[in-house]
Amino acid sequence: MSGRDFKSAEEAERFTQKQIIGRNLDEILELTDFDPVEEAQDFAYEAMEAEDPFEVLELTKKALQLDPDCSDAHLLMTGLTSRSLTEEIKKVKEIIARTEQKLGKKYFEENKGHFWGMVETRPYMRALNFLLSALRETGKTAEAIRQAEEMLELNPNDNQGIRNTLLGMYLETGNLDGARKLFKKYPTEYMAVFLWGQMLERYLSGDLKGAARIYRRASERNPYVFNYLTGRRRPDFELGDFYSPGDENEAILCLEEIGPAWQKHPEAIEWLKSLQ
Repeated sequence: MSGRDFKSAEEAERFTQKQIIGRNLDEILELTDFDPVEEAQDFAYEAMEAEDPFEVLELTKKALQLDPDCSDAHLLMTGLTSRSLTEEIKKVKEIIARTEQKLGKKYFEENKGHFWGMVETRPYMRALNFLLSALRETGKTAEAIRQAEEMLELNPNDNQGIRNTLLGMYLETGNLDGARKLFKKYPTEYMAVFLWGQMLERYLSGDLKGAARIYRRASERNPYVFNYLTGRRRPDFELGDFYSPGDENEAILCLEEIGPAWQKHPEAIEWLKSLQ
């Protein structure tokens, strides 16, 4: 219809009717810019932003009607309908397997290291992140570590902040070599999780002077973390989707990611308290 100067709405309607009469749905869609896969993804994005569970469900259903293979929609539906974390893990693994089959082995070989930067890989990476969180929550730490390591191989730029979670699990399981490799892989990392995590790594390695030096830097970067790690303050609000260096949200993120590792070493917490 673009480029035509219709004199009335009736004339435009007659033109439209003439174009579609006698054509099947696929032929009609070819006359438009409508892409069911893109439209489904848009519905999935809307569902991710929605707060009302009923709205999330309706948007997710619309996405799956347009594209039965929409990974994000299947992930949302899994979260809405699963009765346990065990069931969630099973369903998410199925979503991941279908996506891997759809992308193909050659795709992974050619694009490993560039995931997330390629938009079509983001639903897959979101599914992996969902699985990682569920595995960690159910205490399947060894499997969660392997999952996180795999994600960093696919996306070394780590747009999802997986290195924070992996560092926490390395420290929690006493894998200090793994922690040191992360520090080496991301030498310019200055966020609270890495600084306070590096302090614990130095303490557990017996380098108390090194740990104390890092404490000074870590406290300057985010002074809120001290009270959370030592138990002097408890989170009284949920961690938001965004945080900034030095703010209290970042301190709560730090508590979530490496707090369990510190709690496994009460003697380290007592040493930390002695520094103030």
